[in-house]
Amino acid sequence: MYNLDLQTILHAFEHYPASELELSCASFTIKIKRNSGENLPHVQTAEITKAETVEHRKTQDTSIITSPIVGTFYLTPAPDAPPHVQVGDAVDSGSVICTIEAMKMMNQLEAEYPCEIVRVLAGQGSMVEFGQPLFEVKRR
Repeated sequence: MYNLDLQTILHAFEHYPASELELSCASFTIKIKRNSGENLPHVQTAEITKAETVEHRKTQDTSIITSPIVGTFYLTPAPDAPPHVQVGDAVDSGSVICTIEAMKMMNQLEAEYPCEIVRVLAGQGSMVEFGQPLFEVKRR
């Protein structure tokens, strides 16, 4: 059995002339394709540390909180539970604002600063990409 992490696989794919790569096992399948005419894979990668869980983009008087990982977006901690946050909620720094499921692991995203939820930009149960806007917020 091979023990490879995703970064190692992507690094190898970047330096190998293949145009596609598919890896499968019992619990998941990974498919990587190069953009036509380019030598880079069609996958974004990033080193994510605990201190860098949320990226902020300034838009007028609001900020955008983006997804730190690829996964499934949930506003609720469980199917029958109330949402972590709703539009108009005041959120303290460190409060959980959503859950993102990635590879069967539930990752709770916390607010890095006090804010008010202005808009929820992702749908319940939708797939989100790294860097995709999730919430528009107003700093308090």
